[in-house]
Amino acid sequence: MVQKSSNENFFIGLSLSNSSNYDSSVCVLDRNSKILLLDKFYFTQDIELFFQTSPYIHKSLFCVSVPYDNSLLDGKWRIHSKNYKMLGDYFKINRQKWTKRLSNRLCGALLDLHEEGVKVFRCDINQLRQAYGLNAHYLSRTSLDCKNLQTSLKLKYNFAELPENMLAASSLEAIICAMFAKYISFGGETSNMFDFEGLEVLSKPF
Repeated sequence: MVQKSSNENFFIGLSLSNSSNYDSSVCVLDRNSKILLLDKFYFTQDIELFFQTSPYIHKSLFCVSVPYDNSLLDGKWRIHSKNYKMLGDYFKINRQKWTKRLSNRLCGALLDLHEEGVKVFRCDINQLRQAYGLNAHYLSRTSLDCKNLQTSLKLKYNFAELPENMLAASSLEAIICAMFAKYISFGGETSNMFDFEGLEVLSKPF
C-alpha cells in the first residue's frame, strides 16, 4: 500500500504492552519530526482517556504496535505451546487460549477510532527496528539495548532533544512507531503483513 500525499499534521506512535503490569508509551511527532509529546501509561483506562481527550488524535495518522501475549500456562501446556512444537490431534485447539500468540488489548478502542475516521494502523516493532537499521545488538529491552537504541535515534535520526538519561524501552519504541506513521503519511511504501482484529498490520521494506 502506498499513500500518495500527507494531509496529517501529527504522527502518533503507541508502543502497547499486553497488560497493565508493563508500561505502554505514546509519542507524537509533528511534520518536522519534532517530538511534541512522549508519555507513559499503565492502565487501559488511561490510554482510552488519551484517545478521547488528546487534541492530536483527529489530525493525525496513528500507528500502534501489536503486543505479544507472553502468558504461558504450566506443565504440558507450556511445553506444547512452543512455536516449534507440532500440534497433535489429541489437543483441543485454543483450549484455555494456550495457542494465542498476540494480545488483543485495546483492539475494540482502536476499531472505534478507525470508525470515527482516524487513520489507524498496526505494526510489529521488531520488524520496524530491523527496517530502520535499529537492530537489537544486545538482548532486547535490556539497559544496554535501550541505551544503544536511544543513541541511535539521536545520531541516525536526529532526535537531538532526547535526554541524556535513559528512557524506557516502550518510549523508544513509541518513537519508532511515530516515525513509521510519518513514513506512511508521506507516501512510503508498505506491505500488509496480515490483518489483526479488523486493522491492517503493516511492514516497512528494508
